[in-house]
Parts: sequence; C-alpha cells; structure tokens
Amino acid sequence: MSLVPTLKLSLEMTNTLSQIERNGLRINLDTLADIRKQYEEEMQELEDRLLQLARDAMGDTPINLSSPDDRSVLLYSRKVRDKKQWARTFNLGHEMRGSTMKPKQRVRMAENEFRGVVRRMTDVVYKTKGQQCPKCSGEGRTRALRKDGTPGKAVRICKPCGGSGVLYVPTGQVAGFKIVPRNTWDTAAAGFRADKVTLEERLGELQGDAREFVSAYTRYNALKTYINTFVEGMENNVDDHGFIHPEFMQCVTATGRLSSRNPNFQNMPRGSTFAIRKVVESRFPDGYILEGDYSQLEFRVAGFLAKDKVVYADVRNGTDVHAYTASVIGCTRQEAKAHTFKPLYGGTTGTEDQKRYYDDFKNKYMGIAVWHEILQADAVKYREVSLPSGRVYAFPDARWTDWGTATNRTAICNYPVQGFATADLLPIALVSLQRVIDSAGIQSVICNTVHDSIVMDVHPDEKNICIDMMKHAMLSLPFETMRRYNIIYDMPVGIEIIIGKNWLDLEEVNL
Repeated sequence: MSLVPTLKLSLEMTNTLSQIERNGLRINLDTLADIRKQYEEEMQELEDRLLQLARDAMGDTPINLSSPDDRSVLLYSRKVRDKKQWARTFNLGHEMRGSTMKPKQRVRMAENEFRGVVRRMTDVVYKTKGQQCPKCSGEGRTRALRKDGTPGKAVRICKPCGGSGVLYVPTGQVAGFKIVPRNTWDTAAAGFRADKVTLEERLGELQGDAREFVSAYTRYNALKTYINTFVEGMENNVDDHGFIHPEFMQCVTATGRLSSRNPNFQNMPRGSTFAIRKVVESRFPDGYILEGDYSQLEFRVAGFLAKDKVVYADVRNGTDVHAYTASVIGCTRQEAKAHTFKPLYGGTTGTEDQKRYYDDFKNKYMGIAVWHEILQADAVKYREVSLPSGRVYAFPDARWTDWGTATNRTAICNYPVQGFATADLLPIALVSLQRVIDSAGIQSVICNTVHDSIVMDVHPDEKNICIDMMKHAMLSLPFETMRRYNIIYDMPVGIEIIIGKNWLDLEEVNL
C-alpha cells in the first residue's frame, strides 16, 4: 500500500490543526483559581493522612513520599542490599535499540526461583524508634579531636547518625505494608515497582491500611499531575483575552497519534469527574461546548484489523465488554475499565484474576490473538508492520525471545491499533468536519481534539446545525476510508455526542 494517501491526509490535518490552534479555547480564570484551591486543599489532607499511615507502618523511620526507594520499602517491607547486583540479576535499566533508548528485556523466573532471589538479595525492614544520637548529642555534626584530646575547628558529619542527629533503632516488628512482589515485572531500580500503573493494578487485592494508603497515594499523585500539568499549564499559557492556544503535533508520538503542548491537552482524564474541564467555556454568549466521541474505537479497530468475528458480533449486539471483564476478574464495572482492553496491546501481567481475564480474552477473541502472532512474525521477518492505510511501523531490532514472543511485543501489538484508530480514522473525521464548517460559513469552530474525540465551540443559533455536522462527519468513516484508501471499513461505527455550557457539565444528545 502506498504512503501517498496517508501523506495527503497529514497535509489536510496540518491545515485543520492550524485553524484549531488559532481558534483556541476560552478559559474561565475564576473557575480555574477555584479548582486550584480545591486541589491544593485536598492534596494537603491526603498528604497528612499518607504521612500518618506511613508513621504507623514504619515507626519513626522518615518516609519521603516522592522517593521511589522510600515507597518501595514502605509498600513491600524489604530493602535491596546491593542495587547494582539487583539490576544485573533482573536486567533492569535501559539500552539503545535502533535509534532510541528502551527498557531492557526483563528476565523471567519461575515463581519459586523469584521468591528465593528476593529473599537472598533483600532484607526485611523493621519498625524503628528514634533516639538522640549519643555521638553528636543530636546535632548531626562532630568536631575532630586534636592530639591532645581537645575539640578541633574542623566540623564533620556524624557517622553513626549520618548527620540526622537521630539513631533509628529496630523494634523487631516488621515495618511497612508487606505487599508481596508477584514476579520479575514487579522489580525496579529502587527495589520494587511503586508507580501509578502497578499500584492501580494491585489495589483490588489489598486490604486495611495498605489499601487506604495506595488509594490515597494514587489520588495524591494524580492531583499533583493535575496542578503541574493542567492548572499551571493553562495559567502559564492563557493570553490577554482569556484564551489558550495549544500547539498540536502529528510527528511526535511513535504511533502517529496527536500530541499537544503549551499546554498539554491530550492526556487529560476522561469523563465527568475531571473538574478542570469545567474551565473551558464557550466564547459566545449563551454558547455551548459540543463533544463527539467514538465508542470503543480501538477495540473495534482491533476487531476490524484482525477480522475477529466475535468482536463484530459483540459490537452489533451491543455487548457490554466492561461488564464481561468485571464478571471474570470479580470487580466492579468501573474498576474493570482499566483492564478491558489491555490484552489488545499484548498485556499479560497482573493479579491472578487479571491474568485469568487476559487468558479468557485471548480465548474469546481468537482472531485478535492470532493476529498478534502474525504481527510479531512480520516484525521479526520484515522488521516492520504495516496498516491498510499505508502507514508503516519499523522494528529494526525485532527478534524472537527465548520464551517465544517477539521483542517489543507490546509496541508491535499496540501501534497498529492506536495508529489506525487515532492517526488515520479520527483525522479523517476531523478534516471532514472542518471542510463542512468552511463550506457552511458558520461562526462555530472546532476548538480541540483528544485522541478519539472532537470538541466544538458552538454559537447558540447554530446548535442543531453543529450537532448534525458532527454526527455526519464522525459517521463518514466507511465512505471516507473507501475514497481515500480503497478500504472497506465494515466495522459498525458508534458515536456519542454530548453538549453543555462548559466542557464538564455535558448531557447526551439523542441521535
């Protein structure tokens, strides 16, 4: 397949994105200030509670919530003796593969072998009781003695207490939350993984203080990101007229999905719970914010590319895939959303219940599982995988591993899905909508696009017109893919259109 159609679409997208950048989004700065205050107050409450939970778990040993080392010790109750040997044992770190730095391929171990290595290379951590260091009398510094035994002028850090003035004496009671690492994927340079993804994965299996800490820390970390990335991003980039004009880029992400900066408006959480969306209001008096969102776009794209008959049937029958996930894992539908589509990208790790779901997913959607094997074989044989649109992803270092999968397996399985969905199909709808807007000569504008959605700022007199335009542009995929790529896109297209006075408080439109 020629790359020419993809290049043509990219040029059309350039024109469309330049218009979206000029249009910008109107920001209510008073609302933004209120949200900042709410976030900061909630962060402080969470920080106080987290530190209290850490004190209860660790005794007097100080814990820095921002330190991966401290979080690892707190959560897993073990401390690595030799980090260099630890990194060599589990092949941790990064290496050059092709032209980019990528994580090293993690070693695999049987469960019993892994547990034995952990026991040999780490020490159990115990609660401590702090007491004043007798060497420095709590000052953390000592003076070197002269030959005659009198204190000299030179001031040195006290070795016994390391300059803290406090000695932390073990009490004999195991400290921390005693979470058990599952396998080599849970290892990290600091000891064990304590990142957002891992903590969210393991939340469902935790109880008591451990569950409260992980839940609170996940929220605390999210609030910190919201303030640093979104609140401050808007505050630093708003112009004199109360608008921000994010810059959109087509050639930054590996898959071709759009990214944005100044500020970043792409990685914003979805749904009606993200308060920052409320600051985006219409530029028109009594105007509307209108958003069109594709339903399960990447799941449907995977089914289309794999020609998986079960996916087609589930889409046509309106099967609730999240409810199905929840029934297998044994969690709520909301909790299941984080896991539903992980197997689309080759995901295999998690709790025993989650891994059982991933296996069940592969058994149910055999077409996708087989397609994943074909993608890996193509990547190893041809050093690339391609899409029906002509888009090509290079994997120059792809090879088979000792356990039967290709290196970069996740990327090999992920890039085609994300690329076709958000780098090919969504741009088609976006360009089509902009073309119709230009032809109609209306005042309403496209003001943003996020992955598989399009956002418009709508003049009050053009509400119904814009809803129809959005609907027809987003549902035009079968026609447009045939016209542009000669592709028969026969997967049913599902969309949801919502509208309201700001980007948070939106109500569904009956189509």
